[in-house]
Amino acid sequence: MPKIHAITRKWQLYALVLPVIAYFVVFKYIPMYGVQIAFKEFVAVNGIWGSPWIGFDHFDRLFQSFYFERLIMNTFIIGIYELAVGFPIPIILALMINEVRNRRFKKTVQTVTYAPHFLSTVVLVGIVVMFLGCRADS
Repeated sequence: MPKIHAITRKWQLYALVLPVIAYFVVFKYIPMYGVQIAFKEFVAVNGIWGSPWIGFDHFDRLFQSFYFERLIMNTFIIGIYELAVGFPIPIILALMINEVRNRRFKKTVQTVTYAPHFLSTVVLVGIVVMFLGCRADS
């Protein structure tokens, strides 16, 4: 009974912690359900629970693969490249755009550099709509 009294006395603190707990449950804990697909011979019709359990067979096949070393090296090389080039270039571009005095030119450069991000989203949505056979006017 004393614990319930302590909880009810400090309910505001528990109310503050509740969104954090909800965040971790929804975005960190629940997605772990899908991790078990790596250990099953997944059949979409049967779902995750209905698919047979095969243990580490997929991992054994990966580690025994002829291309495993090449795959690991490519992964590390791409990661290092992304860190070395992909990280400083946007910062350098932002600093360079910030130093431009001509407002019209600055806005044009910003539009040209950001447009592909939005354009690719539009193209992707168009592909999904075409693939699913959805009609845009409905």
